[in-house]
Amino acid sequence: MEAFHFHDATTPDMSMTTALPGGQRQPRPENSGPRNNNSIGRKARRLPASNPRLQANRAQLSELVSLFPSREVAALLVDTYFDRVHWFMLIFQQDDFRRTWQQMYDYPVEELISVYPNPGFIGTFLVVIGIALRYTGAHRRHLLQAHNVDPTAFEEKILSTVQAHLLDIISLGSLEAVQTCVLLGTYYLFHGNPELAWPVCGCGLRIAQALDLHRKMPSRGSTSTEMHRQYETRKRCWWAIYEIETFCSMSYGYPHGIKDSDCDVELLNPLARSSTGQSPATFDSTHQCPANLLSYKYLMSKLSRLIKDVLTGLYGLGFHGGISGRPGGLSSLQSLIRKVSDLDIRLQRWNAEIPDLLRLDTPTASSTSSYGSVEEMDRDIGASGPNFENHIYQLQALSLKLAYENARILVHRPLIAYKMVRRADNEIDRTTNNPTQDPLQLSMRACRDAALKTSELGTTHIFSLAADTYAASFLGIHTFTAGLTLCILSSIEPLSPQSYLSKIGLRQLMSIQARLRSGSRSALAAQGLDILKRLTKLVLEKEYKDITFSEAEAAPLPSQGADMDSNVDRQQVTENMPDYHTTHLEGSMGADPTVDYIEDPAMSQALYDFDQVLSGDNADGPLEPLFPDLVSLGTGFGQEQAWIWGIDSLAQWPDIR
Repeated sequence: MEAFHFHDATTPDMSMTTALPGGQRQPRPENSGPRNNNSIGRKARRLPASNPRLQANRAQLSELVSLFPSREVAALLVDTYFDRVHWFMLIFQQDDFRRTWQQMYDYPVEELISVYPNPGFIGTFLVVIGIALRYTGAHRRHLLQAHNVDPTAFEEKILSTVQAHLLDIISLGSLEAVQTCVLLGTYYLFHGNPELAWPVCGCGLRIAQALDLHRKMPSRGSTSTEMHRQYETRKRCWWAIYEIETFCSMSYGYPHGIKDSDCDVELLNPLARSSTGQSPATFDSTHQCPANLLSYKYLMSKLSRLIKDVLTGLYGLGFHGGISGRPGGLSSLQSLIRKVSDLDIRLQRWNAEIPDLLRLDTPTASSTSSYGSVEEMDRDIGASGPNFENHIYQLQALSLKLAYENARILVHRPLIAYKMVRRADNEIDRTTNNPTQDPLQLSMRACRDAALKTSELGTTHIFSLAADTYAASFLGIHTFTAGLTLCILSSIEPLSPQSYLSKIGLRQLMSIQARLRSGSRSALAAQGLDILKRLTKLVLEKEYKDITFSEAEAAPLPSQGADMDSNVDRQQVTENMPDYHTTHLEGSMGADPTVDYIEDPAMSQALYDFDQVLSGDNADGPLEPLFPDLVSLGTGFGQEQAWIWGIDSLAQWPDIR
């Protein structure tokens, strides 16, 4: 008897299976993939009219189609998206997207809803031009106004309408629906609405899992170039979701919604334009190749996987959420130090994989040309060529550097809650111990060094252009984290050379926040700057008290500050200290029987003082939230790193619109 093969069976009538799992899924048209130029204007195969749910969805999407601007305006906004946003997201194959939106405009508006074979692309296209409207400079806004388009009003109209029809878009269950969720979610995330970003991206995650984007496509012999491009697009979409999940977990303490053990999809392939290029075999292997625009996304995806391991291994933020308490006892602290050492070694390996063209501090990067001003950048519409590519490489290098330094702080933060003391007299010997024997001191130095290097990025030319790109809020969040780190470290070690350097770095970081606030009109940067000013004032008040002690409190100054010179710089402070490296950490615990490791009361006091300032128990009063009704939700910009640092009042700050 001949065997029956399910894959040869006729697809059932969709009208009979809409109530069954998968039955409502949009059937894939024969010509749904990107078409060549000869197919422009052809009538697409109509979907079965017997599927009432799909027809209802199409009717609902008619309001979205009514928002389509003229072809000239659409072209300008698509160019703006690929000039300002694409380098950061890289969720599309650019050629495919440009071809598809132009083909969509070949359909008469009255027929588009009923015959267009890819209705999910309608929402994706609108979110793309909606985001682009936010990043039009003076020249492009003038061009839009010549077409009677108000960029601000049009942006608000598009995004509010897409949000209102999000369930209709999601129910299509297509790859384009995932892309729409990713774009809309990242827009919310980087414009101060994490409480909206997380569930929207969560919807994209569920659709992606239903489409098996987290799975490696089975090998079917020779693969056509078109199939290879489609697979790479699927991977781009999946890793974009993974990055968002990780960023939300890192910044806001949300549970991560992805189990790595359930995924076998490969990393992005920097050589994706070639069907012969292979992705790295494992996540621990490296993929050394000449830098191209996709190398950045490959590196960020790999870093997201590492950061998720940091959140799980050091902070106990697992798949189901929840944060574990601090380690108890010497054995647990030894285990923590081993984890920090292992994770930092992995982080250093990741950093070593970055090609020179994507580093800010290499001759290759510094010698490349870029735009001289924001105005020059704004006038280069539909940019291409070496000058534009060099500009993109520098933007990507800036983002990679910020992400790396932020990850260093994340890795080493748990250890600076402790300190080493001598058993003999129980006196703190944190500052006079040889740093090579004190892993806690090394972690503190790593956090300070990472924050200071972040502060130095504001002096680079590319930073002056970044505020007008999609990465502006990404820069704001990471520089705020660095500022918070320096505030805490300055409070722990007042009047020390290290504290002096921290305050210099803090000033640079506040300058960065001020520039981001004015350049991108970011409320996020404005509130971050306000927080850092409050905390800096507290640090200076503590130092003032230490300087103007009463006679009864008179005590010798700390030895490291006795020979402090007014012209001290970073090199002077650090030249006699050994270079930080993770090999100093492992095995150093328990090597000296005369020392103990305890929770640092200076850290606890600093966090308590910060709580008092930010909650309003001070002369200045509380910082006014923009949306008081959201305070009870415990979500918002203030929660950025708050759950990691343990500043309760900061975690109660509302979101920034």
